[in-house]
This record gives sequence, structure tokens and C-alpha cells, in this order.
Amino acid sequence: MLEQARARGLYQHLSLCILGQEPLPSSEGTFDAVLIVGALSDGQVPCSAIGELLRVTKPGGLVCLTTRTNPSNLHYKEALEATLEGLERAGAWQRLVAWPVDRWELATSELEVGPGTSDNDGFISGIVYLYRKQELAQSSDPTDL
Repeated sequence: MLEQARARGLYQHLSLCILGQEPLPSSEGTFDAVLIVGALSDGQVPCSAIGELLRVTKPGGLVCLTTRTNPSNLHYKEALEATLEGLERAGAWQRLVAWPVDRWELATSELEVGPGTSDNDGFISGIVYLYRKQELAQSSDPTDL
């Protein structure tokens, strides 16, 4: 994917990194907006990486995250929401929206299909979260949460 992005010539800087295992190769407060779509689930990006995403966001910047809400991802979603709420309680950011989406993506296996999935023609549900990083972070280090 990085090679495809590089070939388009639209990006100033491309990096390969593993979220949750190492710091991102960007300074604190680098980005106006940070997005993570399709990677917040068990076995992919750990909840512990959220603080690192927040660290590289500029004060007043936006962080948009998504996850699935189908039965096979509910344990991860609960842990994710505990992390998100902990950062909000610490004053690191403010939730602007949590938007449930009934037909998020097409289920790719029987493991993803659960009660109510057939009502959505094989689609699973998801949720979009949007946060604004506080201008003056009250938490000294959001990665500690």
C-alpha cells in the first residue's frame, strides 16, 4: 500500500510503523487530523495505541476512529470505549460524536455474522467516533492511560 501511495505523489511523508508496539515517527502535535479506519479490532491495533494517535494530533485537532460493533468484536469495542472515555475524563480530548452505522461493512466470514445480521443483508454494524484534542491538555501524557 505504501508503494501505491508513493506512486501517486500526493503525500509529503510516508512511514511504515506498527501501532501499539512503537512510537509513531512524528513529533507531538504534528497533524491537524488523525484517522484510523478498519483497523481497530482484536488482533489488529491494540487500544494502547490510541494515546499515541492523540500525541501526534495538534491541540484543537480532530481524531476520527471507527470500529465494528458485530458480536465477534464486542469485547474489543468495550475495551476501546473504556480507553476513549478514560482520555476524555483526563481532559485530553472531547467527544464530538459517536455515530452508529447499521450497515457498516459486508461480513466476510460466518464468525462475524451474529443475531440481527441477516436483517442487514449480511452487513455488520459499526461506529464512528470523532474527538477534538483539547487546546491545553490537562493530562501530562495521554499514553499513560
